[in-house]
Amino acid sequence: MSSRTPRWFTRSLVLGLLASAGGLRAAPAFAQLGFRDLDPAHPVPVEDASPVARYAFELLTPWDYVQPAGAAGENHLDVDLNYGVAMNWHAGFRLPVALGPGGESGVAGIGAFALYNPVREGAGVPAFSLRGDFFSPTGASARAGLTAIATRSFGAARVHLNAGAAAGDGANEELPRWHGGLALDYTFFRPSLLVVGALSASQPGEGDPTESEVSAGLRWQWTPTMVVEAGAGRRLSSTGPDLRLTLGLSNTFGFRRMVPVRPPTGPITVRGRAEQFYYPGAFNWGFLERYPEAARLFNAFDYGHAILYERLTTTPAGDPAWLEVGKFDYLTTDLLVRPPRLPIAEEAIFPAYAARYWPAALAFDWAHAFHRQVYDVLSDERLAPASRDSLVEVLTDYYLSRRDLAFAPVPKSMALMLDQPYSGAFLRAYPKFNGLIWAYHWLQVGLYEPLVTEATAPARRAGIDAAVAAFRAMIPRNFPASMPMTPQVAPTFTARHPRAAAIFDNLHSLHDIISDILLSDVVPPDNKRAAIEAALEEFRDGTRNVMSDEAWRAPAAHHAH
Repeated sequence: MSSRTPRWFTRSLVLGLLASAGGLRAAPAFAQLGFRDLDPAHPVPVEDASPVARYAFELLTPWDYVQPAGAAGENHLDVDLNYGVAMNWHAGFRLPVALGPGGESGVAGIGAFALYNPVREGAGVPAFSLRGDFFSPTGASARAGLTAIATRSFGAARVHLNAGAAAGDGANEELPRWHGGLALDYTFFRPSLLVVGALSASQPGEGDPTESEVSAGLRWQWTPTMVVEAGAGRRLSSTGPDLRLTLGLSNTFGFRRMVPVRPPTGPITVRGRAEQFYYPGAFNWGFLERYPEAARLFNAFDYGHAILYERLTTTPAGDPAWLEVGKFDYLTTDLLVRPPRLPIAEEAIFPAYAARYWPAALAFDWAHAFHRQVYDVLSDERLAPASRDSLVEVLTDYYLSRRDLAFAPVPKSMALMLDQPYSGAFLRAYPKFNGLIWAYHWLQVGLYEPLVTEATAPARRAGIDAAVAAFRAMIPRNFPASMPMTPQVAPTFTARHPRAAAIFDNLHSLHDIISDILLSDVVPPDNKRAAIEAALEEFRDGTRNVMSDEAWRAPAAHHAH
């Protein structure tokens, strides 16, 4: 902290940063929901092992109040900027601003950091990351440190363990000589809320007494791109702050020029568990804003798929009534009536499935993001129809650029779903839940048609409302008799965007195939992952087992399960 920094500079910096954070909310942006991301000091002094998605920026502006023992309280404003530089790692800088007593205010130093995540969480394996930090305080010696971070999921709960050390002279609260911490968090999927508690300890400098602290906090997804966090901590040791409070905002955003679209060529070279930022644009989240009644249903659909896959992963031989009666009734009488306002954190619902079958989880997540972005573009009233169509094709190219995740943009043979040894296992055991999944798929493609056929905003709204009403009329027993296909449900959309239509049909076919594989006794438990990965590989390959255009556009009866 420096007393020489003019007050006008500090005030201008703080006001400017707060204004920037608020302005970014309205800027072209797209974000994966970030309320489960724990940063190294906010809202508790323990971090999780997740990196920022590739091509994503994350801006954090937390305010801290620290009450040292027997001294006046101090205020701090941190400015942290992270960027997903590449698969599985991010880098950034931090600028803490001190607003201390007696006018001692100013920039307290500057830091840089990078986090690398070589091990994503798997079955019985925690996620593991390494974080390197460099911090140079104003008027004091710089320090460099390394922190090991582990995260392990247990249902909606997670445990995090941090241990780190730093080298350099003097004491440094920002980067102590050593530090460690243990945290437990829990996700409430419906309100997009995470609560966390932590125990931590550190030694600021060599020979200093150890400081220990108990803390608790929460993170709440306020908007699709903005997270609000709050936390409090109190010392357990004889030294350290009597009280620590934190309140902050984090915002995730991207720039279109930093996510180049490269046409897929050659063999697949990317293979990993890395998330990638969605294609940035002012259109994002527009469908949720304009048609919340329809958009929020997708969040309930995500829960339905997640709870299904988790059940089939952990208890495939369990009582069918658990899904067919209990969860079916919950979905149809509760969650679909009052769906979550924002997309849910699916890994909190299906941790065992995500750990064991992560290639499928990532492929579905990437396709679902594409689904939602197409809705956003087609519902953007600021764009001319030709611009919407052009942008949908750009989104399709961007989706296909992840060749390790993307489904083929041509329709795959229905024999892959209907004529395998395991085919139909889920439909036979769970006819009602299967029908509900097909109703989901009908609405997901049926919403496209009024967006491309109607010429006016009121007509588009009427068409969306009619599609939602038709979906609700299917519940609880008037479900589709076969898996809905996009050419039959949305023929105009299919004619304009055949690649996207084929991708969505392949996505929906693979949903059914994976349900069959997970449930069927024909596939031994030890072979299920190999069978799922073989199906994924097949549906990424657009050179074999492809339907002709005529067969694809045939009546839906040809596609009965």
